[in-house]
Amino acid sequence: MTRIAQIEDHGSAVAWSPVKSDADVIALGAKDSGGVGFDDYGGELELFNLNICSPQGQPKPRPIGSVKTTSRFSSIGWTAGSGAVADKYKMGLIAGGMIDGSVNVWDPATIKSTSPGKDPTVATVKRHSGGAVSALQFNPHPASANLLASGGSDGEVLVTSLENPKAPHVYVPATDQPKQGAEITQVAWNTQVSHILASSAGNGTAVVWDLRQKKPWCELRCEANAAVSDLQWNPTQGLHIVTSSSDDRNPVLKLWDLRASTTMPLTTLEGHSQGILSLSWCPHDDSLLVSCGKDNRTILWDLFTLKSIGDIPNDEAGDTPASATYGGISQSQQKRYDVQWSPILRGVVSTCSFDRKVQAHSMIGLATKCGRPPQWLKPSSAVTCGFGGTIVSLSATSKSVSITSCIEEPELKAASEKFEELTANGDYTGFCQSMADTAKRAGDSYENKVWGFMKIIFEENARAQLLTYLGFDSEKISRAATEFVDNSSSLSDGVSALSIDSKGTPAMAPEAEAAVQQALLVGNFEAAVECCFRSGNLADALVLASCGGAELWAKTQAEYFSREAKKRPFLSIVSAVMNNKLEELVSSSDPKKWQETLAILSTYGKSDEFPSLCLALGNRLEEAGDAPNASLCFMCGLKLDKAVKYWKFELEQANKAKGTTDLLALHAFIEKVTVYLQALDNNTVLDSDVSELFFAYAKALSDQGLFAIASKYCRSESQKCKELKDRLYRSKDSHYCLQAMGGSPPEFPYSSKSVGVAPARASSVSLASTSQSAQVSQQQKQHPATTTSQQYQQQHTTASNAQQQQQTTTSTHSASQEQIAQSGQSQQLPPGWVALQDSSSGKTYYANQSTGESSWEMPKAVQTTQAQQPSAYANGGTSYQQTQSAQQPAAAAGTKTSPPNASTPSSKVASKYGDGFVTSASHPELAERYGNTGTSSAYLGVARPGTAAVGESAAPSPAAESFDPNKPPEVSAEHKPIIDGLLAYVNALKGYPLSVSEKKQLAEIEKGVGIFTIKLSRSEIDANTASEVGNLVTALNSRDYVTAGKIQAALVNSDWRTHKDWLKGAKFLIQLANKKFR
Repeated sequence: MTRIAQIEDHGSAVAWSPVKSDADVIALGAKDSGGVGFDDYGGELELFNLNICSPQGQPKPRPIGSVKTTSRFSSIGWTAGSGAVADKYKMGLIAGGMIDGSVNVWDPATIKSTSPGKDPTVATVKRHSGGAVSALQFNPHPASANLLASGGSDGEVLVTSLENPKAPHVYVPATDQPKQGAEITQVAWNTQVSHILASSAGNGTAVVWDLRQKKPWCELRCEANAAVSDLQWNPTQGLHIVTSSSDDRNPVLKLWDLRASTTMPLTTLEGHSQGILSLSWCPHDDSLLVSCGKDNRTILWDLFTLKSIGDIPNDEAGDTPASATYGGISQSQQKRYDVQWSPILRGVVSTCSFDRKVQAHSMIGLATKCGRPPQWLKPSSAVTCGFGGTIVSLSATSKSVSITSCIEEPELKAASEKFEELTANGDYTGFCQSMADTAKRAGDSYENKVWGFMKIIFEENARAQLLTYLGFDSEKISRAATEFVDNSSSLSDGVSALSIDSKGTPAMAPEAEAAVQQALLVGNFEAAVECCFRSGNLADALVLASCGGAELWAKTQAEYFSREAKKRPFLSIVSAVMNNKLEELVSSSDPKKWQETLAILSTYGKSDEFPSLCLALGNRLEEAGDAPNASLCFMCGLKLDKAVKYWKFELEQANKAKGTTDLLALHAFIEKVTVYLQALDNNTVLDSDVSELFFAYAKALSDQGLFAIASKYCRSESQKCKELKDRLYRSKDSHYCLQAMGGSPPEFPYSSKSVGVAPARASSVSLASTSQSAQVSQQQKQHPATTTSQQYQQQHTTASNAQQQQQTTTSTHSASQEQIAQSGQSQQLPPGWVALQDSSSGKTYYANQSTGESSWEMPKAVQTTQAQQPSAYANGGTSYQQTQSAQQPAAAAGTKTSPPNASTPSSKVASKYGDGFVTSASHPELAERYGNTGTSSAYLGVARPGTAAVGESAAPSPAAESFDPNKPPEVSAEHKPIIDGLLAYVNALKGYPLSVSEKKQLAEIEKGVGIFTIKLSRSEIDANTASEVGNLVTALNSRDYVTAGKIQAALVNSDWRTHKDWLKGAKFLIQLANKKFR
């Protein structure tokens, strides 16, 4: 059963609530008096809550309010209202079309509240005359929800505006045609255009009214001599309408497409055996339509197949007492006269039947019988989040897929982009100054010092600038010392101030003076110095010591400093400088005067000692608990690992205060380290903690879609960082990420493991590679004039095969060779075939470079034995062994000979012809075998000369040299960006999964880049052509593939004859870049 709710003993007109908060509520307008006699007791408007969405299961419907009416209902409608009406009437308005020709409007909220003495009637309109108001509908458009259309039995259609419910305004849709000519059976507002209204009549017509033009838009003559019982607009297509016929002779539904015809329906639906009484188009799935008729069937239609899906079942005979069915008439014989979809509850339909029952049915189970879920069960939208904050979303109502970027941290994005912009020109001095000024304005003294010290590191005269920054201006200090005047007061006895002469060294006692003089007479300077010390004449002691040798001078200095350092602190500085003991000065320095100590180190420290002295001073400050200033000293000593300790501490405190990673604090940390790294050696390795912070920063930037910037900060060797680098490399900004990574693709972060999908073919591939390498070597010996393109292709193929076969062990190869020696046979791939490896699966596949054919299976190798060499391949009947023996001396003598043909004439000579037809004229080996050279043979009657040998005088091609992409030949500085750009694209494409055909294109691209580079290095490409290739690379960088294609086409037209060997690769490059880098 589909029934989910039932209200018994109510013959009513039904209207669903359009208010979401009251979606379970329906309004019942009594169509009968409810009495047992023939008296008219009026009608009643009742509100029922069906409890369909009740969390307590499905309790029975319950009445929530009612109001008596003086007349019975013929039709009913409900609107949520718009504007002031919606604000005032929370449950909207209910309008009833009465049998006396009036239209009454009620406030359902008042009916529900059952407030005593409060009249729920809002307005009454009496404009229809001569019968009942047979049809009623509110405009479904939210902006026009206050418009009510009504149709009466007098054939008149009216529109009532309830903008002011107390004073309704009524007008006709067309002034020159006020009536339709018969009873109006239904009115329906267009679901897409708010001023279009349709009405059906008992004379078989349906009129579409244009209220804006105030005239009929068209008239449909649906039935002949029969009424149009109902009509409905398509919920999503404004020009599709369906009408139903109440004629028992032709009970059909007609679908009209008003764009195509207004005289002939688009199609008809046949299924009812008697006239149709009501229909309703599902507002949530425009492929579903429900109709009920006199044949006691309520049919659900599928408009995709134009067939019925099934019937809404009737109640069984035992469900209702016989008395309730009038004399025991079977319940199955009771007809439904009204059917409606709920405007809010999806898949719920209400029905009204002549046995006085109002039922609600769930159509979900029945609707799925069409073979597909109804649209309301399909996801109305879908969204998925991708890498870099990318959000892909789609909607069931739209055919487009939306791709947007979600920036979760706009401040981080702005700060990072600004940092990259300010440092792009390499002006780190200016950047540090701007950061210092910003910190100063913010009142952050430490950050101001950090950026001030950072700026000094990039200065040319850094140590002089450091003194000035510490507040020691050498010029100012020198000027102050020169201009110094001692203005101290007089002596303690109050006598006038001493003169300059009085400030000299105090006089020596006569006894001391005599002792010094005697010591000097005998040359004993040490005794003289000692006497001076004892008498307190230190200056005299220093003068005498300068004449007594280095040892006495050092000893005297030490004694002098030990006696006077406490009185004159500056002497400790002099002592440290003179004795080169700055480390001891640092260890004994006052941490509070660290700036003076740093100034001393900057002034007197040697260049090679200065970093270690700054390190010692930083350690001294750390021990004293002054970590911030210690970090500044470490910066001066270029000790990154020590300087970042306090920066990391600051970051940890910021994260702790925020409760999560403070991305702006992380950005500030990365800024300092990144700028500081510019002053260090390029090979500086970050410790693991700093590397992980760089990775966290790169991850945060990638989440904001800043792929290229994030690539610069992936410096960790952790697995997560390797995975991030790989994702960035394969992102939509792959080319820019590759440039940020230095032009080299990152290491693939995952290890491949064979799971036994394909059998190993190590031996066969190894043999093929060996034979092919030997063949290439032999051809190079006999054909020294190989062109650049041929040689590059051979080199690329050989290198590719060697890379694929590097895992083949020597023992396997040796075993294979022994097997060949025992069997007397040799295996190799057919001519033109090469063995390659699929980058995505790791499996080996085989490709024919001549025909483009590829296969997972190894082509059948050509086998030859020494006992079965055909005599036709010998010269004058000589056997293969004889030919080989004859050729060896010639080769030793330097004679150029033709290589023996090791394959039989049955080798796949037709492999590159689709029809398999091969002529002996184009293949002499067939003529020699079968003897059918034909009359057109140029060699008729004479011996065929065989393979032509290249003469000794043939000069090699100017561009014939090998090309190593890792070590390309030198080109001019002007052209180097072109080569770098082309090689970057080749490396980027190698990292993408490619099909077999795309791999062939990539091989052609790499070949073309190699030839172009070689020619450019040898000045074989003119300046205009090189400039056009540069423009092509620029267009590729801008992803302007149309312009790149035009440039390539122009080069083909102008330079194809001389440069066709690399122009084809340029075309493939544009095609693959357009596919992979969009």
